[in-house]
Amino acid sequence: MIVAVALMVIVVVSALAILELTRQPTAAPVGVVWYLWYGGPSSAGLGTAGWNSSSYPGGGSVVDRPAIGHYASDSNQTFAWQIGQMQEAGISFAVVSWWGPYTTGESGAINNATRGLFRYLKAADSSFKVAILVDAYNQTHDLSNSSLEADYSYVYSSFVKPFGPWYFEWHGKPLLLFFNPVQPIYLDASYSVRTVGNRPNPVNWTFWDAPTQYFSSQNGTQVNATNDEGPPVIAQDGEVTIVPRIDSYYQAKFGYSDSYLRFDPTLVTGLYQEQWNFVIANKADVKLVLIYSWNEYHERTEIEPHHDATAQVNDTYLLEMTAHYITKL
Repeated sequence: MIVAVALMVIVVVSALAILELTRQPTAAPVGVVWYLWYGGPSSAGLGTAGWNSSSYPGGGSVVDRPAIGHYASDSNQTFAWQIGQMQEAGISFAVVSWWGPYTTGESGAINNATRGLFRYLKAADSSFKVAILVDAYNQTHDLSNSSLEADYSYVYSSFVKPFGPWYFEWHGKPLLLFFNPVQPIYLDASYSVRTVGNRPNPVNWTFWDAPTQYFSSQNGTQVNATNDEGPPVIAQDGEVTIVPRIDSYYQAKFGYSDSYLRFDPTLVTGLYQEQWNFVIANKADVKLVLIYSWNEYHERTEIEPHHDATAQVNDTYLLEMTAHYITKL
């Protein structure tokens, strides 16, 4: 009798424990903005698209150096290393900057690399997922319904349909982002569509914000730090984007731009820690975290392991910090 009662107590306690676990909120997935515009055969990758070239969209002066060297983005070896680093840190998905359905030129190379990435994920039966960010290739300040319909159709036929298990979903539908439109856009009900960008554009997700105390300097007519100053913004659906640093100074210094903006360029004032502390403090309201970026070296927002040109830190400093905070989240 005593044994039977004891067993019953164990069963009841176990059931209550399981019920309590089901009541716990699911941790918000953490993703990164990922760029596939790097590469081309040359010594160390210099002078090729995306590194220190003058090409667009990847052009600009890169002063930080990836820990594995200047790589080609459309390489399975590169994919394997990058995804391994992301997953080890607790990052479960990426948003890939996509520059249209082209087959030639740098935009064509990015499109082909995006296909290659999905093929790699499928072949590896990876648990990692990817969504598409439609970048500024089609003049997102004035998107027509016809251009939007073409993007919706192409993304579905090229990425969603053939690679469904590896395409990241948000609210039960494939996530599709559009960068910095200045007007509301036509929506396709097959997707979870979000616009992402910076003020004053009327976007769903704020691309990044940084509090005033981390502002360093700016120059030129194309930037206005006040548009980007403040704590991270939690969107209505619980998304929040955070950034480790903003530093486009070297693009201006070497003649690739006439403007620059700098927030915590040497990583000494602790912007990234503050951004993550905000996320942790508000985690009851945060449903998805997006980090800008994995490897945007021109604005120096990368958390990918790299040799840093201005910060006295080890190559994995920002990625180790990311892993630490993801564990806390």
